[in-house]
Amino acid sequence: METFIEEMKRYLGVTEEDAELMRKLGPRMEKYLPELAERFYAQIPLHPNAFRVFTGGEAQINHLKQTLQAWARGLFRGVYDEDYAAERYQIGFRHVRIGLEQKYVISAMSIVRSYLYDCLLFEFPASDQRMRAAHALGRVLDLDLNLMCESYMHATLENLRSINEHLERANRELDEASRSKDEFLALVSHELRTPLNSVMGFTKLILDGLTKNPEEEKELLREVFSSAQHLLGLVNDILDIGRIEAGRVALRLQNMNPRAAIESSVALVAVQAIEKNLKIRDETLEVDLPRIRADEVRLRQVLLNLLMNAVKFTRKGTVTLRAVPSHPPGFLRLEVEDTGVGVPQGKRERVFEKFVQANPSQARRQEGSGLGLAISRKLVELMGGSIGLTSGPGGVGTLVWFTLPMVEEPGASESSSQQQGVVSTPATS
Repeated sequence: METFIEEMKRYLGVTEEDAELMRKLGPRMEKYLPELAERFYAQIPLHPNAFRVFTGGEAQINHLKQTLQAWARGLFRGVYDEDYAAERYQIGFRHVRIGLEQKYVISAMSIVRSYLYDCLLFEFPASDQRMRAAHALGRVLDLDLNLMCESYMHATLENLRSINEHLERANRELDEASRSKDEFLALVSHELRTPLNSVMGFTKLILDGLTKNPEEEKELLREVFSSAQHLLGLVNDILDIGRIEAGRVALRLQNMNPRAAIESSVALVAVQAIEKNLKIRDETLEVDLPRIRADEVRLRQVLLNLLMNAVKFTRKGTVTLRAVPSHPPGFLRLEVEDTGVGVPQGKRERVFEKFVQANPSQARRQEGSGLGLAISRKLVELMGGSIGLTSGPGGVGTLVWFTLPMVEEPGASESSSQQQGVVSTPATS
């Protein structure tokens, strides 16, 4: 099958005789090439759109002058094959990438053509020889221009395909985000109504005097209080993520030992674990914890979110908390591992996003806003760490880990450990 350059050579009438003429012209035209480059780049940078290309100052111009001379030598080499075509194609592709329109390449070729024709006037007297040389040069310049224009078309189509793929990907992500948001709103509205209905229902029973004795009334009040606490937790989660997104959360970073935050978090979650006959294992007791740079209140919030999630989605077995100092170097890594339902491979990164549930149907059966992991990621990153999720050993359960920077001065005094810094969250789009 005929290639494009072969088709163009046939269409334009580029013959082996033309190629031989160009090879013979090469040595005679060499002395004009520096002047060609000077004239070309004296005119092109004056174009109003030249700033798109000429961003590197005089050094770039000098480099491009050398490139133009090398391109012209290729004209006079007399070899017009697939390698020659590929080289010309790349010129068109580069121009499309920088946004240079095809009409400017045509204009530039006119400058080159005019100058080289003038050079032929100096080299040859009026004769058939000059005429043959001019015709051969014209056909080869036409071939060059056709090759570059063809590459423009292919590069533009490729660029359009890339843009379409990007738009399709963005649309899919928007659809997914919209579905996730709808699921989240449905879940949160359900979660808010449930404790609110309990508060209203139990309160009405007490106000209507339908309790049999003071002990039953006290039991209903305990239920009201428990439901109100749950409702407050949901509202706090929603407000927290809103404040973080708006950049209105200030962290008080300090050099601290995380032991107190760990012990208080484990103690709080232990009550829920006991109710589900789960075992809480605190393996941080087996290591000397290094001092870290963190906000103690927010560290406790992250630990509670991860531990409560682990207890919530584990029916039987164990929830383990462990610490790995200097992993990675300079960071303390804390891990919460459970023997629960686990998170599918495709959801492990997305569960840290807002409005995303690993399993909405499963989450709907559990209490909570589903914002815990999204809030935890934001807080950990603001404290200078990172967070991630994998499967537990043997693919059973879930292991969520996060890191926080250790204090550089291992022998820091108590006074230095109390030095505090306030960090505000950057607003995100």
